[in-house]
Amino acid sequence: MEAVMACWEIEQSLQSLTGVSPGEGTGATMSDDDDDQVDSDANLFDTSLDGTDSMGFGPLIPTESERSLMERVRHELKHELKQGYKEKIVDIREEILRKRRAGKLPGDTTSVLKAWWQSHAKWPYPTVSST
Repeated sequence: MEAVMACWEIEQSLQSLTGVSPGEGTGATMSDDDDDQVDSDANLFDTSLDGTDSMGFGPLIPTESERSLMERVRHELKHELKQGYKEKIVDIREEILRKRRAGKLPGDTTSVLKAWWQSHAKWPYPTVSST
């Protein structure tokens, strides 16, 4: 059951990515491949005059609509990857800036704190008399 659900999820993802439903293909199923096993290996790579391959996957040269679909999918994937990469870079930059701001104090403040620390190194906690 898990395998069927996983296969269905993959099919849905592919359909949402490409915009083509599984029924729009050649109609070949996985079980059709068993029948093709009888063919010799030499016939697997033969092409007919109409440009289709011997395994029934359709024309070897993509049509204009297939090319535009592939280009659209490529463009969308490229955009998603760039967007994800940009978000990561922005997050890293913000983290670096936050750490930089947290670690830097004005010079006079730093010297006052260092002087206080050196004078109170034995007991750095405030006492009633020092407050």
